[in-house]
Formats: sequence, C-alpha cells, structure tokens
Amino acid sequence: MKHFFGFVLCYLAASLLIVALIRQQGSRLLLEAAVETYNFGSTVASVAALMIPVLLALPFVMGWRRFLSNLSLLGYALIASVVLQTAFSFLKSTIPAIVPFYADPALAAADRWLHGGNDPWEISHRIGAHLPMDWLLPVYLSVWTVPALGLAVVLTVADADRERIARFLVLYLFCWIFLGNILAILGASVGPVFYDALEGGGRFAGLQVALAQSGLTDGTVGAIQAYLWRSYAEQGMAIGSGISAFPSVHVGIATLTALYLMERSRWLAIPGFAFLAAILFLSVYTGYHYAIDGYASIVLMAGAWAMLRRVDLTTTDLPWVRRGAAAMPSARQG
Repeated sequence: MKHFFGFVLCYLAASLLIVALIRQQGSRLLLEAAVETYNFGSTVASVAALMIPVLLALPFVMGWRRFLSNLSLLGYALIASVVLQTAFSFLKSTIPAIVPFYADPALAAADRWLHGGNDPWEISHRIGAHLPMDWLLPVYLSVWTVPALGLAVVLTVADADRERIARFLVLYLFCWIFLGNILAILGASVGPVFYDALEGGGRFAGLQVALAQSGLTDGTVGAIQAYLWRSYAEQGMAIGSGISAFPSVHVGIATLTALYLMERSRWLAIPGFAFLAAILFLSVYTGYHYAIDGYASIVLMAGAWAMLRRVDLTTTDLPWVRRGAAAMPSARQG
C-alpha cells in the first residue's frame, strides 16, 4: 500500500504538470490544488467518521492479529484515495482544453443504432416509470461512492489475499486513469444531458422534458448537472467538477465492484451484478451517459480483469505493486 500511495503521488505530480502546461495558471493552480485537496480530504474524513462502528467491529470479525497488521497501512490508503481523486478531477476538468468535445454526435448515433432506432434514455424512462426511482437514485448518488472512494481502504482492512489485493489495486487505477483520463480525452464528450447546450439544436429536447417530469431537474441530480455545466463554462477546477461521458467511470467502478464481490463469494456476485445493472441503468436514466459509455466500460474492465487473472502481480517487476502487496499478510496468515 505504501507503493500504491507513492504511485498516486506521482500521478498527482503529472496531473499538476499537465494542467499547468495546458492552462498556464502557475501559482493559482497550486493554491487551488492545495485548497481542493484539503476540502476533499475533510469531506472524506467526515464520511469516514460514520464508519467508526464498522471499524470497531472489524477486529472481532478479522482477528486482532490481521487487523492490527493492516491498520498500519490504513493511513496510506486513506491519503492515497484523497490524492487520487484530486489528480483525477484536475485532469478531467482540463479535457476540453486538451481536446475540444467532439465525439457526441457519433456516440449519440451509435447509441440509437445499437438500440434499434431508439435512444436508450427513452427506453430507461419507460422502464423507470414502473420502478421505485426514489429508492434507486441514491444507489447512483451515494452508494456508488463507497467503492469509488474506498476500495483501497476495503482492501487494506478486509482482504488477506495478496494477489487479489494487487490485482484490484491495478484495476482501480486502470479505471480512474485509463478510462477516466486517457480514454476520456480520446473520446471527449459531454453526454446526452449537455448535448444540446454544446451542439445547439434540440437533439435531446425530449430528455430534458423527461428529466423535468420525473423530478430530476429540480432535485439533486439537476443541481449537480447545473453545477457541472457552470464549472465547465467558467473553466473551474474544483473537486468533483469536469464533464466526461465516454467511457463511464461510474459503470467502470460498478463493474470492478461486481468482479471483486464475485471473487470473494459466488453469493456476493448476485448483489454485485445487481449493483452493476442499477448503475448502468441509472447512468442512462439521469442523462449523464450514452448506453455505449457503460458498455465500453464493462468490456474494458472485464477484459483487463481477465488478463490480470493470468498474471501473478506479486511477482512482477512493478515494484509499487509487488512491495505494496508484500506488506499485506498472506491468506495463510489470516
């Protein structure tokens, strides 16, 4: 975990360098980076405080020996999670300065073609009319943040399989950096909900009506979307800002979660893949994503997982993986 932490620090340095070269904001950039990292860290700490009862129960579930051994690495996992999100947000908010958003017409056309001449958002809202959406939306807005922000922490305190820990740390970084930064730059797009604001016209006027009729426009989803567009227009860099549709990091993290739960237990695979299905559905229902954004994320994450299953990362020449995993107790020790 210490080397995972070191890798994330390098990612932050690279992120700041790229953003400074592209935006040419100098000291203002560094100040904003420090402020936003502090703010995000405070938010994570407040959420983590809610987990204290769970942490108090862990020694009895895991055994004191393994719990205390892993506890020494918990700080690295927590700080690395904050730093990772800071670096990711800075790069994500810089996408339109690197490559102007261009891919939406092609993605929208592909989406409609794949679904027999129908836009997936239309299908999702027809289905959503028969679902308890007030219960489902928190899965997208809140529940998803647990694996998205806390996977490294979960691996630190609740997993004893060195090879699995290494594999899912790599997949975690693959999702955020490769899908969320690199592919997002290559496929720069804003998604259906922002399509008309970017391209003009009324290609997704029906979506806006559906979002209003479902109450999403006047709720949390609408407020977040308004914030994202305002931040884009003002070229802001706050944590959580930045627009990017293809591929979907939400679905990528949900896929990662489902795969992890499946590895832990075949029974956990059921809620894991139900969670993935819910996130894929909600990513389209809320207008954030084309369905193809999620399909691509599922294929890429599952493909990367399948390839990594063939490699023992604890014996590779990736020192941050090998040594970080080696610091964990083995399954036999647990």
